This record gives sequence, structure tokens and C-alpha cells, in this order.
Amino acid sequence: MVKIEKIGVASAAKIYGLTLGALGFFIGIFYALFLSVFSGLLGDEFPISGAGLGIGMAIVFPIMYGIIGFIVGALGAVVYNFVASKTGGLEIQLSKDDERPLM
Repeated sequence: MVKIEKIGVASAAKIYGLTLGALGFFIGIFYALFLSVFSGLLGDEFPISGAGLGIGMAIVFPIMYGIIGFIVGALGAVVYNFVASKTGGLEIQLSKDDERPLM
């Protein structure tokens, strides 16, 4: 067994930020397509252009999700490091590709 006793705060924050930023990009693209398609149905009754709002979301969502992911990743690593220092860390079992773990 191998123990994970500490997680790098900057490393975890970077990974979470980039992962959620990519997720935000896909969500923003979905909103852009959705609002672009339905903006024609709304006509002039909608005060903000649906297509423009969708493109704005495709730009804002990745940034917003990336920032939130960075903060959550850093906080998660700090909390894990604190708990791991009190409990001894998380035990995991690793195996090589050519070896099967013992049952």
C-alpha cells in the first residue's frame, strides 16, 4: 500500500481550474447554440439578442468556471492536507501493468 499524505495546493488548484474551465467552455457552447437557435423564435420581444447573449456565455462561462475550479481545488487540497495530517493519509494500492494484484 502507498499513502497519499499531502497534495500540492497549487497543483490541485491548477488541475481543478483547467478541468472546470474546459467544462465551462462546453456548457457555454451549449448555451450559445441553444440561445442562437431560439433567438429567431423570440423575435424583437427579447430585449437582448439571444445569439449575442449565447456568445457572451461561451466567453464568460469558461473564465467563471475556471476561477471557481481554481478556488475549490485549492481549498480541497488544503482541507485534505489538514485531515491527512491528523489521520495519516489515504491508502491506495498500485500495481504494474504486467502484474495482477493479490486477492
